[in-house]
Amino acid sequence: MTRAPGERFELGGWRFVIPASAQVTSSYLRDEVAGNIVAALEGKRGAPFRRSRHATTWRVQVAGPAGEPAHIFVKQLDVARGLVARAKAKLRAKRSEHVLRISEALRADDFGVPNVLLIGESRDTGCQVIVMSQAPGWMLTRWMNPSHQTDVALRRAILRKLGAEIARLHRSGYLHGDLTPYNIFATESPQIAITFIDHEGTEKTTPVSINGARNRLRNMVQLGHFDIPGVSRTDRLRVFASYAAANGLSKRAARQSLLRLTKMIARRRKRDRAIKRVTTQPAIIAGEGVARG
Repeated sequence: MTRAPGERFELGGWRFVIPASAQVTSSYLRDEVAGNIVAALEGKRGAPFRRSRHATTWRVQVAGPAGEPAHIFVKQLDVARGLVARAKAKLRAKRSEHVLRISEALRADDFGVPNVLLIGESRDTGCQVIVMSQAPGWMLTRWMNPSHQTDVALRRAILRKLGAEIARLHRSGYLHGDLTPYNIFATESPQIAITFIDHEGTEKTTPVSINGARNRLRNMVQLGHFDIPGVSRTDRLRVFASYAAANGLSKRAARQSLLRLTKMIARRRKRDRAIKRVTTQPAIIAGEGVARG
């Protein structure tokens, strides 16, 4: 198993790697940013921004390379728990290194993803950390929320762009690990652009792999089983229609896929209800408007 390439240094009990893609700002990251990261991990930068099942994230304000205010996101990944989980973790690439590699692959294929500025690992606990830039634009849920009064034409254009971009993602062989509305950001200027975040589970396979079609529909289930304020059934159909068109599906094939997707979403919602899960993203402490990175 090869280690992630890049400049290495240690600080505060953490071993950090500056990716080759960030080498131009390596001295800034090492001398100006790393101390803020360690302070956040030690609880000296306030409460976490978000806590999910397997990670804790802090939103940290720093001075940018030119002295301008900037925000970074510091995501600490929990150590695998249980014998089976620990055994699997030893056989796989480290999650932080996987995020770095898949993010760089996505960017090389012209997909919008946050820049990975640093990755690291604690010498004492084995916890890993990923430090990311702030994603541009706003979370998809903010664009759709009626309280923000987004122009109807713009909302629809974002949904159509989203469907087309997910189709391009799938045609390129990628499966997002957690394609929820909370992991999608959009900008409107100078043109509508989509950014996908949270890539611990994102993988690249061959588009014709076994179970490929079903796995791609599972991505659409992740997106479609949430009840989002301001998103109607027609809006969901807009996303799917754009997705089907971008994939070149015939009307018959699109109808068959939509029927299959509808059944899969219904089963997912039934399962959610059965285990009494609330189908919203876990513990976003700050508001949706600033949940970036």
